[in-house]
Amino acid sequence: MKVVVDRLNFNHLFYFYIVAKEGSIKDASERLHVSQPTISDQIKLLEEFLESKLFLRKNRSLELTDKGEQALLYAQKIFDLSKELTSQLRHSINMPKKSLDVGISLFMSNYFLYDTILPLFGNDNIAVNVKENERHLLLADLEEGKLDLIFSDSKDGISSNMGAYRVGINKTFVVAHKKYKKHRKNFPDCLNEIPFFNYTSDSFLKYEIDLFFRKHGLAPKVIGQGDDTELFETVTRSELAFTIVPEVAKKRMCSNKDIIVLGELKELQTSVWGIINKNYKGIGYKLLKEQL
Repeated sequence: MKVVVDRLNFNHLFYFYIVAKEGSIKDASERLHVSQPTISDQIKLLEEFLESKLFLRKNRSLELTDKGEQALLYAQKIFDLSKELTSQLRHSINMPKKSLDVGISLFMSNYFLYDTILPLFGNDNIAVNVKENERHLLLADLEEGKLDLIFSDSKDGISSNMGAYRVGINKTFVVAHKKYKKHRKNFPDCLNEIPFFNYTSDSFLKYEIDLFFRKHGLAPKVIGQGDDTELFETVTRSELAFTIVPEVAKKRMCSNKDIIVLGELKELQTSVWGIINKNYKGIGYKLLKEQL
């Protein structure tokens, strides 16, 4: 009885990896010191095993197919881990992670107090890499180990392998030019009397602001929309409209004496969550513990 072994041959994968990196079988054969037919046979066997075409011939070079691109990504991870395994066990070398990879969900960069991670930039032993992206994509990267830590406005949708820690609160303020100072006495009803510069429909705050306005019967005249805090500051400073901004932006904007706070929208407070994998005990974990 013939036994079929459904197991990947890593020699075949290695030949594929080198060809993909070199761009041709000829260059790969020179680097590996083997004949071109040998490499061609190895790649053919790998394609048969994976039931996928990995290369397309283009002039004198080879071009990866979509399946080939996918295979290369996995091959890169496999051989990187192989090097790490060799270093860890064969050479008994301890290789601590030399970076802190942080994800910040979209629009959070306008609300996040970077003072939290700023001290780490002065650490000679670690590089801090900050990536902004959609929340679900960041969670996927965290699951795969591509990120160490995520800062988000929500802990919803995290897997059972993750833990969420509340590390702060986002407060929200209405700011305006000082000429509107008299309106403070009748806040928030006074907002009907002042033009408003709003967020775009994609913004995190837009939905919450609309709910707040409806609840309080407010319908200020909207003169425009945006998401850039520098634009908000320019509009406010130019006496054109009031704006609604998180605490981080409020502090920066109110350093200009022409801009004042009309009031705080306490109903729009949101939490800042730090999310990590439960088995992660690196510097990102220590950072979260310090914030609690």
